[in-house]
Amino acid sequence: MREKEPPQAAESHGGDASSTAPIHRRRGGTDVTFFVLSDLHFGFGFPDDLKTLPADPLARPVGIERDHQRVIARMNGLAGQAYPTAMGGKVQTPRGLLLTGDLTERGRVEEWQHFVAYYGLRGREGLLKIPVFEGIGNHDRVHGAFRGCVEQRVVERHGGRFYSWDWDDVHLVSLGEAPDDEGLTFLANDLARYAEDVPIVIAFHFALEGPWSTGNWFSEGDFRSRLKKTMEKHRVIALFHGHHHATGHYRWNGVDVYKPGAVKDSTHTFSVVHVTDSKMTIARYDYEANTWEWWDEKKLSK
Repeated sequence: MREKEPPQAAESHGGDASSTAPIHRRRGGTDVTFFVLSDLHFGFGFPDDLKTLPADPLARPVGIERDHQRVIARMNGLAGQAYPTAMGGKVQTPRGLLLTGDLTERGRVEEWQHFVAYYGLRGREGLLKIPVFEGIGNHDRVHGAFRGCVEQRVVERHGGRFYSWDWDDVHLVSLGEAPDDEGLTFLANDLARYAEDVPIVIAFHFALEGPWSTGNWFSEGDFRSRLKKTMEKHRVIALFHGHHHATGHYRWNGVDVYKPGAVKDSTHTFSVVHVTDSKMTIARYDYEANTWEWWDEKKLSK
């Protein structure tokens, strides 16, 4: 769906990104594992009459929910499994799961409720047993009367449609569908509190290059050039996006960009990221074939 204008700005942010808090510097000792997944599309395969949905979506999965049961089972059981032989080592307990948008098919209340039943928030409420850090995609705000429903739930869960947090020395930022005017301001203020050598991970939905990177509000105007400028003096070690329902890796203005895989369509993978003081590894796990599909490693200077 083509959109000429960015979404209406929310009034709140995740945390106080505009404060003059003391700058965060690297302390060392970083050892962080997390997962990344995109394009969940709860509601795909639902019946036309939502009143006929089962009362318990976990006991009676409908449509794409069967795929979610499989991917969540793999995520819940992956800690302790060996990485590909060339990588060495084993998957450590993940700190959480990053979701890069399109949580629902049409942004409907029932779809969101099923998302929560499966993925929860803190690793205790749903089928998934690790914390969840989600942002919206274009599908989450397209359905008439429920427009904005999913985004508002994200605001309630995380304090804003844009928000950030730290795992050891790694600083992570969720920018929802993509950084609009408000998102770019949030990002600039947020990153200003971090020393230039702190490793930054950024996640949002829309693509920067390649398939499905045009035909939406983010591809028009100067949003991307302003994003590039905002990141320039900072150490962005990875940027994750969805929307393409695919896997891949490319470089955008010197930044490594990763497509982690999706639940909808045929690219049934998620990414496993491990960051230490000296390196970052990213491996994609095929949850249908129950095997590693691809991996990469890059050194991080101390």
